[in-house]
Amino acid sequence: MKRIELILEKNDGLLWGRVESNGWMPTPYGITISEVIENLKELVNDHITHEGKNDTDWNRIDWSKVIFEFKYDLVAFFETFNYLNLSAIASKIGINRTLLNHYKTGLKHPSAEQAKKIEDAIHTLASELGKVKLVA
Repeated sequence: MKRIELILEKNDGLLWGRVESNGWMPTPYGITISEVIENLKELVNDHITHEGKNDTDWNRIDWSKVIFEFKYDLVAFFETFNYLNLSAIASKIGINRTLLNHYKTGLKHPSAEQAKKIEDAIHTLASELGKVKLVA
C-alpha cells in the first residue's frame, strides 16, 4: 500500500495538485479532485516512460493500492466543502467572518498558526458531527 500526499490549491478556476518527492514534483491539475488524480497518473506514466525510468519512487506504483492523503489550501478547502458555514466556523475559531471569507477567496492568506486554528476547528466540527444520531 503506497500513501501519496496530494496538496491541493485553487487558482484560476482549477484545482492544482502537487506531490512533493525526491528529485521530481508532479503538479497535476483539473476541475475536480478526480481529474487531478487522473492527471497525476498520466504525469507519472509519462515520467517513468521517459526521464524517470530508474525512479524507484514512481516506477512500481500499483494505482489500485494507492491511498491518497489530501491537504488543502484554504481556497481549495472551502470550495471543495462549500456547504460549510463560514460564520459558524469563524465563531468557533474566534475570528472575524470577513477575515475568514478573505482566506476563503484568496484575498488574504493566513499565517501557519491561523491555518492550524482553522484546521483544529474543522476537525472539532467533524468530530461533533460524527457523534450525531438521527431518529425517524
